[in-house]
Amino acid sequence: MTMKQMMKRIIPTTAWVGLRNLKGRLCGARAEGAQSKRFKRWYSRDESTDKTRVETRLAFDIHRLEKGLSHVGFRDGFGKGVLAEISKRMVLLEKADSNYEKNPLYLQGLAVLHEYQHRHEEDGYDLSEAKCLFPARIWEAAHEYRPEDSVEAGSFVMNSSSKKDNLSRGFVDLAEHRYSVREYSSEPVPQELLDKVYEVSMKTPSVCNRQATRVYQITDPGKVAEALEIQGGFKGYAVPPVLLLVTSDIRAFMNNGERNEPFVDGGLFSMSLLYALEAYGLAACPLNAMFSLDQDRRTRELLDIPDYEFPVMYIAVGNFPESVPVCRSTRRLPESIITRI
Repeated sequence: MTMKQMMKRIIPTTAWVGLRNLKGRLCGARAEGAQSKRFKRWYSRDESTDKTRVETRLAFDIHRLEKGLSHVGFRDGFGKGVLAEISKRMVLLEKADSNYEKNPLYLQGLAVLHEYQHRHEEDGYDLSEAKCLFPARIWEAAHEYRPEDSVEAGSFVMNSSSKKDNLSRGFVDLAEHRYSVREYSSEPVPQELLDKVYEVSMKTPSVCNRQATRVYQITDPGKVAEALEIQGGFKGYAVPPVLLLVTSDIRAFMNNGERNEPFVDGGLFSMSLLYALEAYGLAACPLNAMFSLDQDRRTRELLDIPDYEFPVMYIAVGNFPESVPVCRSTRRLPESIITRI
């Protein structure tokens, strides 16, 4: 008889279960602490100077500039704070990467700055203030840069006519031509179309088929506006016709070891939603739900979200306008992310 079997005979069942639960809680607390410490060690800080974390910050700011360039209400002179950040990160990347001239993020920085310069020069806008934010070598390299010869960044105009046959397209074609769209036509989104989207998305895999994902469909303009005001990441755009909030029901999970699974399953379901929306010819844009405690409380009160659900993400939805500028959002090459073992 093993020691464990002997102890089970001696210790009452209730006490044994209590000890096992205590062990589970202690192990869970240790795992949470280790996970939190690892994140704090490695996330990209403003003062980071190593290549990967500088690239992280640069990618973030390039996308911020792309959003301004893709805005229907393009405003000359926008983004001086973002330009200063891009300049700072490009200089840091020159120091962190000896081969920076071929670095995809560095080239994206030149490409997005090239479009910024070109758009303002077309409007006859004086860029001397923006120019002062950059070392002369970077500003001039961006001016001479030709995105079509290398990496692209910035914006381009998408036409709704290109989406009419989406439902008959293959998955690869559909995925390669999906872009986030933040501005929509005034035409209402038919509920029957959304219902088809939900039906397709229900095929999303989930841990042990527990299907914990929930979706809040918000169509009241006032509530959509208030939800996005709390979220804070959709400023400067008109209220979308539909706003979806994806959440995950914590009651579907069984131990602390599954604490990240609500976000994994919710993320999988959200991507299915985005592809299904694209297939049915609807424009969409994923938006984060990285709430502070105050944002979480206010969102729960506004949408009547129970305590046992985690918010995962928002998705803004509408019909494509006749044409709309969108961010290029250039992706990495596959070989840059694959480790073959």
